[in-house]
Amino acid sequence: MKLEISYRHHDSSDRSKEYIQEKCLRLKKYFDGQIHVTWNISAEHGAKIAHCHLVGNHMDYFGEAEEEGLYEAIDSAIDKVERQIRKHKEKVTSHHVRSHGEGPGQPTSEGSTSRDATDDLDTE
Repeated sequence: MKLEISYRHHDSSDRSKEYIQEKCLRLKKYFDGQIHVTWNISAEHGAKIAHCHLVGNHMDYFGEAEEEGLYEAIDSAIDKVERQIRKHKEKVTSHHVRSHGEGPGQPTSEGSTSRDATDDLDTE
């Protein structure tokens, strides 16, 4: 995981950098390959703003939060990104399940079709 942190109108601290690194580990579990996370921390009008931009596995996610405290803004931004990732993963996995499911006329695990055998009988 490649992590970049930049500060604008805010002092950087080792504690905030460690906190961001710790929170980014939550995102790593969703990706197999290399991910690149860019954080931009700024302060405007007394509020702290956290921008999180994540790129990995041909996917691009962005979360932004404005809170009174720095750590609350970081938490909100990371939650937004994680929510986007989970939503995308659910869409991908639900499409895979649906495309391989058993539908009408499809063979079941017993080898017969899912239609009833009585459907083919002529009742005169």
